[in-house]
Amino acid sequence: MNLKTFIERIEGYDPDRDKPQIIADLRELATHKTLLSEHLYNTLQRDGYNTKNSLYNAYAFVLHYSDAYTVRLGFWAPVTSKDESETFIYNLNHTHDFEIYAVGYSGDGYTTVIRKILDPAPLRVGTRPPLGDETTLKLAQDEVLHMQPYYEVHRQLPPQCMSSSLSLIIHAQPSTTSAQAWCFDEDYLPTYPGIATQETAFYEQTLSLLGLE
Repeated sequence: MNLKTFIERIEGYDPDRDKPQIIADLRELATHKTLLSEHLYNTLQRDGYNTKNSLYNAYAFVLHYSDAYTVRLGFWAPVTSKDESETFIYNLNHTHDFEIYAVGYSGDGYTTVIRKILDPAPLRVGTRPPLGDETTLKLAQDEVLHMQPYYEVHRQLPPQCMSSSLSLIIHAQPSTTSAQAWCFDEDYLPTYPGIATQETAFYEQTLSLLGLE
């Protein structure tokens, strides 16, 4: 399946009712191994060397974006130092403010450790919420990870070799909820809202200094 066909199918699905079809189509899209080269070619044709509409962060490419969802191809490298680990945000417990499906695309894949938050009450800095048991998944090729927004804490552990994952991110719709994405320390105490805000700020500053923002 190519990206165009995948997008056409996703736009016809109900995100709540058609989860099995979404997973099946994402797996099929992941068998298309020229997604990145096609994306880079099309981006160069459209934008030249401007990366503003092409990169999600230092290691992920936005293959498609709409108000409802994003298709993203991310790369995950093995690391040998703390600085390298922070670049890929490994070992950082966090939640997301979006629903995500991810499938292993190449390499052996990162490992993710997940715990559900059992109480929907607003989080507070330094107060640990009640949590479910740990589950562990290695995002090898054809393996699918699915997480709901706000109430699933997870952290990624580096792969053994350079790997990549293909993700469908379903954006949260405006609602009355006050829930946010949060980062947590190693003991699952909430530390600050937002996902790796320091790392994101550094990345955006770097792009600005390079004239690529």
